[in-house]
Amino acid sequence: MKLLQSLLLFTFTMIASLIAFTYTAIHFPTTMRELLSGAQHVRDQMQSLYLPDNFMVWVDIFLQPNQIVLVGISIVMRFVIGIIGSFVSRNRTPTPTARSGPAPSASANSPFSRWG
Repeated sequence: MKLLQSLLLFTFTMIASLIAFTYTAIHFPTTMRELLSGAQHVRDQMQSLYLPDNFMVWVDIFLQPNQIVLVGISIVMRFVIGIIGSFVSRNRTPTPTARSGPAPSASANSPFSRWG
């Protein structure tokens, strides 16, 4: 169940990131152009390091400006969803059930109480 929840959350994050990327490109084209030029600057700085060709070919393939911006938006979106999820899960935490028997002692609250 945990794996399915993680996969669904990842899928939701990627879809939300693509929507945010497209929304920014349509409604805020100046901001998107600035983000893309900043990503191009990062790519140019990597190319100015004069690294060997076996490394630079991967920079050319994977570090396109639009991919860098999409990854950045995905990271921000993951933080936002994580913060929202922490507020939601905080409100849904189950309350501890009442135990029958004597009241728990201070040592029962210790993380080492189950060690024996």
